[in-house]
Amino acid sequence: MLLVRLKLPRAWTAEEDARLARLARENGLRSWHRVARQMPGRSYALCRDRWRDHLARDVYHRAFTAGDDAELARLHQRHGGRWSSISRAVYGRTSRVMKRRWRELRKNGAKKTAYCPPALPTEDLEMELSEQRHPLADALAAGLSCCSLGCSPMDPWAGSLALGFACMAV
Repeated sequence: MLLVRLKLPRAWTAEEDARLARLARENGLRSWHRVARQMPGRSYALCRDRWRDHLARDVYHRAFTAGDDAELARLHQRHGGRWSSISRAVYGRTSRVMKRRWRELRKNGAKKTAYCPPALPTEDLEMELSEQRHPLADALAAGLSCCSLGCSPMDPWAGSLALGFACMAV
């Protein structure tokens, strides 16, 4: 019998998180090698992933809703397995989180049944979108002059901020 021991990285402490946040601000978010040199025992990949998946201000740490799953299915149908493109269309979720959720849904068999909502008539779609406006969407739109709330039923990519996802057209 072969016994293999995996060495898992130690848990991040609050002090390390604070230090990582400070170093990321000082060195920029693309200089992870420089940041890692000042974080003993942490590689650049560990520092980057910790920032991207846990410490960045724009990362949601909430459970996926049925609406989020439906949006993920729609985006996956449009972009395929290009997770970077999918995560750019979804505010607050990283490509890693989206990919993990997609695999979880597929494993549970939800791909076949759970999240392909029936097509709604145009009036119903506009009403549903206006009801689903997320407070965060209002806050984001206030800071972006070129962004509009809601989306066109004819073009779902026309700058929408709804349902907890932010799809911004530039």
